[in-house]
Amino acid sequence: MEWKIEILSIFTTIKGVENKNVSFSLFAAALWRLGYLIDSKTRLAPKKNTNFTTPLLGVGSLLAGGAGKTPYTAFLAEQLKSQGFSVAILCKNTGDENLWFAKKGFEVFTENRFELCKKLDGKFDILISDDGLEDRRLSHAFWTCLTWGERAESLQDIIPHGNCRSLWKDHPEIGCIKKCAMEWEESAKKADLIFSMTPPINSNGETIPEDSEIIALTGIARPYRFFSGLRKNYFIAEKIICRDHFNIQKKAEKALKFGLPVVITEKNAVRLPQTLLENENLFVSGVSVKLS
Repeated sequence: MEWKIEILSIFTTIKGVENKNVSFSLFAAALWRLGYLIDSKTRLAPKKNTNFTTPLLGVGSLLAGGAGKTPYTAFLAEQLKSQGFSVAILCKNTGDENLWFAKKGFEVFTENRFELCKKLDGKFDILISDDGLEDRRLSHAFWTCLTWGERAESLQDIIPHGNCRSLWKDHPEIGCIKKCAMEWEESAKKADLIFSMTPPINSNGETIPEDSEIIALTGIARPYRFFSGLRKNYFIAEKIICRDHFNIQKKAEKALKFGLPVVITEKNAVRLPQTLLENENLFVSGVSVKLS
């Protein structure tokens, strides 16, 4: 009943907005919210009589991408493997996260997460879900939520009006909240997880001299963090921004024709052919995670 009341409240809010552009954005957010609530109560609702023996650790965020879930998932998996646990990672098949995990040497599976939990139950010591916080069928998971200070309190915070997929009130199942920051940000002093960029390196193991002119190319959800990190040591002659999960191959080939070092993310690099990765002017920067 509560979600029905919320829907009525949402459309009452939209009706009272006079600015047409704002009203349209809120209307789109309301449609997203409506779909989310219906999906949460039907397709993704908890299933009865489902018992799992293998623990599931979930890494989620309210942000619509770019929260650092994938590198933190890898960090957790590496820590658990170092302690002798067998670990499998569950993620969506977007063509980059799954390939990135596999390249790192992890066991990774990309089917429906709930079905995977049933399929893999008892075959690993621990399962880790990269994303999937909205899937309430994963009710046995212990969820860690990564946050960058987003509000996620009302319709104004929902995409496309805001940058969140859901609200804090939707997730009483969250067991742990980790405040995140990039190492050069002021907020890093109070963060639980600190993310940093590794120096860009090419296939020959070479790095770029400081203060060099570069072209920065990326297809990730929060590209401004990538650019901010590069600006610490280089002059960005051109920024090329693609949508998240975009295959940047043609963009990279075109950028390399200018003769400047082209810096891309490790996540984007996994979809490129080896011949392109061996170009001495193509440099890849990764992301590392540490606890504060």
